[in-house]
Amino acid sequence: MYFTIGLMSCAFTVPADAKAAPPDYTEFSRIAHAIAVKQLPKQFEDTSSWGQRIEIPANLPFMKRRTVVRVGDRLEAPHGAWRKLRGKIEEPDKNLKIVVKDFKKLNSSTYRLVVDVDTTVMCQVEWQQWQKGLLLLPAEATADANMTAAIVCDIAVSLNFKKVPPALVIEPKIAELGLNLVEFKVRGGPIVPGEIGQTLAAEFKSVLRTVVKATEPMVKDYANKAIEQSIRDGKGTISASEILKALPKK
Repeated sequence: MYFTIGLMSCAFTVPADAKAAPPDYTEFSRIAHAIAVKQLPKQFEDTSSWGQRIEIPANLPFMKRRTVVRVGDRLEAPHGAWRKLRGKIEEPDKNLKIVVKDFKKLNSSTYRLVVDVDTTVMCQVEWQQWQKGLLLLPAEATADANMTAAIVCDIAVSLNFKKVPPALVIEPKIAELGLNLVEFKVRGGPIVPGEIGQTLAAEFKSVLRTVVKATEPMVKDYANKAIEQSIRDGKGTISASEILKALPKK
């Protein structure tokens, strides 16, 4: 079926089932990226696996070679794997990519936003293996970790009629977020040559995976704030003004 549209003296024939052009979220993605960059911490650090000690007897061999701390009436010594990680996104304009994939209305007061994130984080990892105060193997490395995240955010919007004119209330809440470590490359070659180096690299990667999962709550908080501000500052179909037009009025 076709519809004929008359315009002045011209006639245009348009297919009734012609598909509209898909929405362009490029500008909103750009704004979200700019706001996220402003909110990024200069550096993050995880030292949760650094500094553990155990009680030891005073008659252990090689006491002069051991690192020992007196705590009250007992002796304690470093023991186990000490691990410390520092990270930051170098050149976020290059190493942080934010792409809005979808935006749709779920009901009269809730929208769903889907965002893909791809980032490369510079990580400095320090690892020390202790055995009752004896330092068996110290190592450190700098690596580039590529991570991705698929973020699904439900945005509740409402009007505050106590203000004149009524104010738009935006409440984003992350419904789904999974940080994934895609690739891990040590800068400058192997940490230590041979099998030990391979073991250390695997250990560092395992530490990083643990830290990545542990930082998900922090990332959710940053994402919620960035999305809220992006809507307030945005343009097009995801701007506060466009949402305001779609809200039911009392």
